[in-house]
Amino acid sequence: MNIAAEKASPAISQSCRFMPIGADIGNGALKLVSSTGETRLESYVYYLPSRSTDAPKGYVEYLSGTREDLASKQWMTGVNAYYSSPSAIRRVTDSKAGKVELGLQLLLGALSEQHARDHWELGVVVSVHDGKALGNGIKQALEGIHLVRMQGRQSQVTIKVLQVLEEGTGAIVHYKNKVDTTNAILYDLGNGTLIVSSFNGLQLTSRNYSQNGGVEKLIDAIATNEQVRTKLLKQGQPHLIRRGIEDRTFRYGTQYADWSFAEAYKAELPRWVNEVLAPMVRPTEDRKEAATALIAVGGGACLPGIATLLSKRDISVLDEPQWANARGLYAVAIRKTAQVEG
Repeated sequence: MNIAAEKASPAISQSCRFMPIGADIGNGALKLVSSTGETRLESYVYYLPSRSTDAPKGYVEYLSGTREDLASKQWMTGVNAYYSSPSAIRRVTDSKAGKVELGLQLLLGALSEQHARDHWELGVVVSVHDGKALGNGIKQALEGIHLVRMQGRQSQVTIKVLQVLEEGTGAIVHYKNKVDTTNAILYDLGNGTLIVSSFNGLQLTSRNYSQNGGVEKLIDAIATNEQVRTKLLKQGQPHLIRRGIEDRTFRYGTQYADWSFAEAYKAELPRWVNEVLAPMVRPTEDRKEAATALIAVGGGACLPGIATLLSKRDISVLDEPQWANARGLYAVAIRKTAQVEG
């Protein structure tokens, strides 16, 4: 569906007191930051054939509103989507326009995990890896008035998109008091994309990205690694491998308590760095000597052992790099909301 072709959103009253929200809709996970806390959920959506009676976390019914294409649909998000139907989930990373196609569904799913309320008025700052191609689409996909049912309770969610920023800008905002960003190079190691950006202060000066070599490519390599196939007698499930990496146990689900895929990870990580990450880093070599900071962010910057490999290339991993972009977007949202209401 072409979201950009949908009819214009109904007017949103400027008298609304918007809650600032930073929304990092990642290929691997959505990170939502607001005054009520931080929410992370896997970027999975599963459309249910009928209404759920128990309304678990991540469950949303779209009753009516700006997004007429979603009317009368119901879906699960996050890990509960995976548990509902591992083979039928839709992932952001499945489509180059996935952040547009599934962004609202995931954002509403994240809200369903928070304390229920009758009305939400959200002032959202969101990021995307290609603002020129996807910026208008993601704005139109999110913005408007959405009447939904979450946690068994009807709620009206009013969303105003205050700004769409290029991926990584939020991280620079978040880290600006910790490093010198006068001439910074940011390496965003995402699940579906690798992005290399240069900044002069908070101004983006150059951008290069690949949608074919994110962390998902590493996970796929582990899934098809000979050691994994020998143990499972089949290819591994990416979700279970990803979970084992994220919790650093390298355990595969719940049925193989006596086995880990750690050796397969150790074998595939250096290959991924050399074959996928290095080609993205190499073009920046001539700019490194003048750079005031070389920073890695995104979920890939949290991979076990990656900080040591990146340090050999003089790239630093700062605190909680997977949250840096979302927290920076939230800081921008606070400022933008004050301007709208001022």
